[in-house]
Amino acid sequence: MRLAFVSPLPPAGTGIADYSAEVLALLAPCHQIDVFHDQEVVEPSRLPEGCGVFRARELLSRHRDRAYDLVVYQMGNGPEHGFLYDLLAPLPGLLVLHDLVLHHSRAKRFLDSPEVRAYAADPASAAKRDGAQVSLAAYAEEVAYSYPAAADRLAEAQLGTLGDLLPYAYPLFRIPVEVSRLTAVHNSFMAAAIDEEVPGAPVTRLAMAVQALPVPPGAAGRLRERYRLAPDDFVVGSFGLLTREKRLATLARAVARLASALPRLRLLLVGPVPDRGALDALLERVGLSGRSVVTGRVPFEELGAHMEAVDLAVHLRYPTARETSAALLRLLAQGRPVVMSDLGNFAEVPEAAVVRADVADEEGEVTRALLRLAENPAARARLGSAAREFVRREHSPARCLETHQGAIERARQLPDPPRRNWPKHWG
Repeated sequence: MRLAFVSPLPPAGTGIADYSAEVLALLAPCHQIDVFHDQEVVEPSRLPEGCGVFRARELLSRHRDRAYDLVVYQMGNGPEHGFLYDLLAPLPGLLVLHDLVLHHSRAKRFLDSPEVRAYAADPASAAKRDGAQVSLAAYAEEVAYSYPAAADRLAEAQLGTLGDLLPYAYPLFRIPVEVSRLTAVHNSFMAAAIDEEVPGAPVTRLAMAVQALPVPPGAAGRLRERYRLAPDDFVVGSFGLLTREKRLATLARAVARLASALPRLRLLLVGPVPDRGALDALLERVGLSGRSVVTGRVPFEELGAHMEAVDLAVHLRYPTARETSAALLRLLAQGRPVVMSDLGNFAEVPEAAVVRADVADEEGEVTRALLRLAENPAARARLGSAAREFVRREHSPARCLETHQGAIERARQLPDPPRRNWPKHWG
């Protein structure tokens, strides 16, 4: 089959770029694939040989010249995915929805546009006000289409605050789902939420392709030396994009509370840091500056060693975009013991494979879990073994390929969705 695959690609600052590289490696032997992106730099070594690599602006013309059998879109709640929106309606295809909540990035597209920023800087200018109205009206139209009963209040609140919590209650995924032939998700919670909001929309489940990353002998120990972590230190790690939603304040307070009981306790934070100043201030405030290492984004080939350098990982998320976390699955595949938030979108992870922290008493639950597991290496080993087996069973490359092949064939056979009264900027 001839496929167009539309996604951010490595080294884009989203885990979906890494996901896409791994899925492409599985699909490339079975299909002829052209990949479309919207970034200045791509790492060709992370992509399979034989894939064409093009800018997204070329997709429509290439499809007109020689039609693709199907377009596969990888959509997430980040600015790296903004370019997909202009392609979804003209070329309906398979929408792989990584995040149920899309409102943050979509609102940013309209409310942080150059025209709106110019008007905010010069609110007395009638010309700039008129220029901003196009973006503001488009945002209001999308909100009104998806949430007609709350549209005026929702748009006004978002315009007035540019907050990041309100959108979790109004995820704004309806139009992307409606314009697609088939929507694919990675957990049953998201599938049920889509069925509730867009009844009758075709939905399917996919497995992620997750394997333990190769770690050369001694690499984890050398990393600990690099970060001045002693062999007898008990290292707690958090991995992924280090945002407020990762509950870093909760984790930091839990570690600080245990500092006197566990004098060798250390904190390793691995991943991109959107606000380094705020993170440093947090660690200083709770007294962890001397006990913490913040690495920033690390090379993908070193990620496995970083995971094996920690004795215990903590993966918290609240509020959540209801995603299936690739960072979490990578930790489990690596056989690491993990304490994680007890959320519905993580329900598929077996009880024996992780320790769940109730978000109603998150700090207390994390503190108690850290203390209990720090003193029980056998329990950590049992968690790691069960975690590794769960990922091997449910998220193997073979299972990922099987579910993707089924979704691709189903989407190819489905007709384009009927047109609805979408906002005019959806075409």
